[in-house]
Amino acid sequence: MTGSKPLRKQESRERDEMIAEISAVVGVLKALNDGIKTVKESGDHLHGLTGLFSSLTESKTAVESIEEATKAGDHVLTQEEALELAWAKDAIRQHEKELKKITPKHVWRDMLMIQNKSLLDHKHKLEKARLARLKKQRQIGDVAKNIGATIAVLAIFAGSYYLLGM
Repeated sequence: MTGSKPLRKQESRERDEMIAEISAVVGVLKALNDGIKTVKESGDHLHGLTGLFSSLTESKTAVESIEEATKAGDHVLTQEEALELAWAKDAIRQHEKELKKITPKHVWRDMLMIQNKSLLDHKHKLEKARLARLKKQRQIGDVAKNIGATIAVLAIFAGSYYLLGM
């Protein structure tokens, strides 16, 4: 019985952390909404937009990390967390639509192209690192096999020398 209490405390702490993270995303999205209204009213496009895109990107990243944690089985969302996450995802979509409306089309298109290129470059870098790791593991395995084969040949040679020498 006493072993289950620390587990419950840990689950409770993880749930509280997840709720706090989702609440932080919702807070950022509310601030983002106010920022969009300000940019619309002031007409100060480029200076105001960069901060808004940063906030939106941070929110998307936080939501993605929560989704990855749940997909990996690190956390099981409660109904409350799932609802907040769904609201946050919807708010992100709505904010993206608003930002798209107030951003010049050519700037939006260029931004998406730059972002996609960056993402592809990052994935390519991760894939190269993964392949390099696999190559190194394969090389280590080959060296281990060669050492094992050499030891086996030496053992056979020493055994036959010992048997034939006597």
